[in-house]
Parts: sequence; C-alpha cells; structure tokens
Amino acid sequence: MVARRAFALPVALVLASWTMHAAALDKDGAVEAAKRQVKSKCTGMTPCTFDAKAESGRWYVRVQFTKRASLEERAVPYPGGHAILIFDQTGRLVGRVEGK
Repeated sequence: MVARRAFALPVALVLASWTMHAAALDKDGAVEAAKRQVKSKCTGMTPCTFDAKAESGRWYVRVQFTKRASLEERAVPYPGGHAILIFDQTGRLVGRVEGK
C-alpha cells in the first residue's frame, strides 16, 4: 500500500503541473484564438495580419484588416481597420477594442 502511494504521488504531481502548463497561452495560441474571433472578416479576399504581445498576464492581439475590390488588386490596410483583442491565459476573450 505504501509503495502505491509513493508511486501515485509523483505521477499526480506531474499530471497536475502538465495541466496547468497546458492551460497557459503562448503567442501562437493567442494569435490562433484571435483568428477564430475574426474569421468572418479575415478571408482570402481580405487577409489580415496579427501581432500579439503579452502584458500584465494577458495577451493583446492587434488585428489589421484589409480591403480590396478584386483578387487582382493588392490588399491594403485602411484607417480604422483594426481591432485589439484581449485574451486571458486560458484563451478566453476578455476585451475587444475596435478601430475608428
């Protein structure tokens, strides 16, 4: 019985620390979460660019929207065509600031 507990405790600690680490968001995860939020605005016709920065335990992802009239034209950003999405460490959207 003591041998089982001696084995189970380290295994439980490893699994618990892995779960905590898996919940933490990194830069790529923040960008992927932002892409899910703006998928209707960011298409092949109007591609977007993403820039993520961590600050105060949150991720701030700036999304630059573009527009163009046809696929032959170059997609260009436009004034006010951006949004800043704010995510917590679990990837949940906690704030959104639209450009004007």
